[in-house]
Amino acid sequence: MPFFIIGRDYAFLFWSQNWYLALLFLIVLGGMNGYFLKNWKLFSLMEEEKWKEIQQYLERKIQESKRISEQNVRILMNTYLVSGKTDRLLELAEFLKDKAPKVYRKVAVELGIPFLLRSDPEGLENYYKPLSKEGSVRLQNWARFNGALALVLAHRFSEAQKELEKFQTAKEEPILFLLSSYLLATLTEGETLREKTEEIRVQFQSRFSQKKWSHYVGKLKENLMVLVLSQFIQDATKWMYSKPEAEHVS
Repeated sequence: MPFFIIGRDYAFLFWSQNWYLALLFLIVLGGMNGYFLKNWKLFSLMEEEKWKEIQQYLERKIQESKRISEQNVRILMNTYLVSGKTDRLLELAEFLKDKAPKVYRKVAVELGIPFLLRSDPEGLENYYKPLSKEGSVRLQNWARFNGALALVLAHRFSEAQKELEKFQTAKEEPILFLLSSYLLATLTEGETLREKTEEIRVQFQSRFSQKKWSHYVGKLKENLMVLVLSQFIQDATKWMYSKPEAEHVS
């Protein structure tokens, strides 16, 4: 409570008994000011959207730093995407794998995005297969999915179907359940396809209304995989909520 509201005597009593709150406040304030001053140049460049300068600044900072910050790495990754220099993500992956393996494992899946943008099945498989088996990798399920996507792109449909079916469980991330369902629908034919598709849609729509689904996807925008595959996700969503099946559910 402010000093002028609680009164002088009560204020002195309050602060004498709760001095640690004031100390904590000063520490937090000092930390925020220190963080801002430390990153002032970066914030200034970002505010002015000087992507080339941001790239150069962060590349130098990351290469020279003894302790590489995941935050700086992520800003650099986004800078590469915004400026269309996606191949630099693979160079960054090699650097981090050697110099900062812990940070690498946190961003490795997203660093493989260039293979997706190229629709390169061999590159996808070679990059993501090892990651899909490494338990400490963040977004490991996405590494598995990208491996299955590589099989689809390589027209190895039988293998792809087996891998995609592993995502057809209630425990799976909903976004990967959706995408795998959509791909499976393109790999299955005849009456089996119709029945399976109907079952999947009923199951999915019972969990997510379109509004709820849109809100869910919106919360995933920080995942670069979701950003890059946004059109794919939109197509899969339209398929999932297509009119015939919506009428069936109702």
